[in-house]
Amino acid sequence: MEASASGHGTGQPEPAEWQPRAIWVGGRLLCGAISFFFGSFVFAFFYLKELDTNHSWKIGTVQPAKGIGMVIMALIVVGAVIYRLAAKREEVDELAAGAIAVLFTLAAVALQFFEYTLLGFGASSGGYASVFIGWTATYAVLALMGVYWIWIQTASMFRMRREGEHEVEIPAGEEELLRAGVEAASFYWAYFAAIGFLAWIVLYYVR
Repeated sequence: MEASASGHGTGQPEPAEWQPRAIWVGGRLLCGAISFFFGSFVFAFFYLKELDTNHSWKIGTVQPAKGIGMVIMALIVVGAVIYRLAAKREEVDELAAGAIAVLFTLAAVALQFFEYTLLGFGASSGGYASVFIGWTATYAVLALMGVYWIWIQTASMFRMRREGEHEVEIPAGEEELLRAGVEAASFYWAYFAAIGFLAWIVLYYVR
């Protein structure tokens, strides 16, 4: 005697209008994730500073250049503000804003790694130095991941505009999904820049 199953699954497809909302929520969840991640550096900074075991908070001359830090932060913040404004206001071009955000961030990351060659101290130069190197290096790596996301949105926007110019029919809902992606990416990037601004204040002025 053989057992057989009659019938197939009758699951309903996900409504198309849910997809932009899912992208919106995903961007906010990602902000929460990086909040917890960088919160560990904030805790480490103030905990080690307060503890200062064997006076090892700073060993030797440990002082990063404030000027370079200011330029790095300005590039990140300006790019993020422009990109966010493009996502929220029709008069700002999303394509140009995305390209600016990408270029400014790449310049900031390059300048960050250039700064390491001028520091004169390493991660073993006390608690402050280890937090400084760990925080800024991790921030730079995650910035490159954010650049990848922004670049994907920008390239997709370019493709959609090019197809529109050549009167190629754009699939229904694709433009809405793309704009939802730009909105989520710009929100995340503005939040990421705010975390960088906090890092800049703590690492360069609270020391």
